[in-house]
Amino acid sequence: MNGVRSRRRVLQAGGWAALAAAWAPARAQDEELTLRVGWGNSPPYQVETPQGPAGLDIELITLWARAAGVKLQWVRATWARQLLEAQAGTLDVMMSATPSEERRVFADFTQAYRHEHLGLMALAGQGLELKHLQDLEGRAVKVGIMRGMAFPPDLAQAMARPELQRTLVPLRGDDLSLAALRARRLHYILGDVVSLRSHAEREAGEPITVALAFKGEPVHLLVSRQTLARAPGLLQRLNEALHRVRTTAAWAHALARYPGT
Repeated sequence: MNGVRSRRRVLQAGGWAALAAAWAPARAQDEELTLRVGWGNSPPYQVETPQGPAGLDIELITLWARAAGVKLQWVRATWARQLLEAQAGTLDVMMSATPSEERRVFADFTQAYRHEHLGLMALAGQGLELKHLQDLEGRAVKVGIMRGMAFPPDLAQAMARPELQRTLVPLRGDDLSLAALRARRLHYILGDVVSLRSHAEREAGEPITVALAFKGEPVHLLVSRQTLARAPGLLQRLNEALHRVRTTAAWAHALARYPGT
């Protein structure tokens, strides 16, 4: 009888050990999961400070990551570079991303976490206000955009017209586009109105104005498919965490610190 009980205890101990071993990698993966997140010069969403990256996106994603139980490693790069890194799998996440068919080849997207407000910006007092985007067609104008930029579906369809494609001048960042606009090398900049205004206020030069505004559109986290292959369930985990954290006072306080976004 004692032998039977001993064997039973051994079997039970072995079963518990096997179960613990099966759960250990999952717990370790949860505890050690660190996401490499791209960021750039896009005030007030992403700005450089002596303490590191700051801004609305940085605050929101930090709260979001804490709710999801993941760590963050901030990686500074231009937007176009971030896209290449996400495609290669050396960058896990991009912030403030618009879904597109081209991007879905190498990435997936979380639920939207905030909105952005796109517009055509021009130098104030130049009389370049527009009623419709099509008003640009047939005109000898240049429109600066950030290299690698994707547009919401309605705007993407309009921008695909050859007459508008010929006006576009891709540049590395909004700061370069603003400098080119003030130097009269561009007539317009197409980008986030809040960010472009913030750039203009931070850098000495002529004021800018909204020549044509578009409706607000949601933005998401872009997550590399290679990251999702390494961490199955991450997208659901992030979406569930977003659902929880966006109802918290901390999330509301972060948004309140950046009026107009």
